[in-house]
Amino acid sequence: MRRSKTFAYESAIEATESDLEMHTSAVSNGRKKVTEGDDMQSKRRKCGKRREYAASHRLKNIVIGKFKMRAWYSSPYPDEYSRLATLHLCEFCLRCTGCMPTCRSHLLKCDLRHPPGREIYRRDNLSVFEVDGKLSVSYSQNVCLLAKLFLDHKTLYYDVEPFLFYVLTVNDNSGCHFVGYFSREKYNPLKYSLSCVMTLPCYQTRGYGRFLVDFNEPFVHFPIFLFLSNHSHVLG
Repeated sequence: MRRSKTFAYESAIEATESDLEMHTSAVSNGRKKVTEGDDMQSKRRKCGKRREYAASHRLKNIVIGKFKMRAWYSSPYPDEYSRLATLHLCEFCLRCTGCMPTCRSHLLKCDLRHPPGREIYRRDNLSVFEVDGKLSVSYSQNVCLLAKLFLDHKTLYYDVEPFLFYVLTVNDNSGCHFVGYFSREKYNPLKYSLSCVMTLPCYQTRGYGRFLVDFNEPFVHFPIFLFLSNHSHVLG
């Protein structure tokens, strides 16, 4: 039988110290990548659970006066309120409470029966009040927090002092009930006509949104004092 030749390259090659260091480094890096991958998956699972928790604990409904409405978006109410399924609002000052008994108790002591500003329009059972964000900070912030529940793009919540709020109400013997509003910046060099406009869902499809937009038009073309003095339904 013929024997095959043995070539030099078939002989064992002894690993050098540099080779061992490279091998050790590669194994270590591989373990790190596996660990990092596990950590990322764990973080994704935790984030997913947090999102599910937030979605399940997001404020879902508000009660204001005789109306209960589903919230369309989240609003940055304090944590003790934003995690409730249903939030109860005073229909006059718009202050939030956690339950109906507390809201009723507050309503008995609430000083407001209309928005805290000048009544600049009245016709039949409708009124419009001009509220200065600087003079009525708490009320103006409550308006913005309420509006955020129904406006996805709204970003103004607490910095209300540079704005005027024009609040539309429906009136009866118990007081002036919030319907909607629009806001305007007091000193805007670009002269934007509207900063925000919103009508509560329970009053939509009744023409109130169109009324607010139309009511704003004279502000764009005339000084406010001229509009107030000449409007046929302005008080005083």
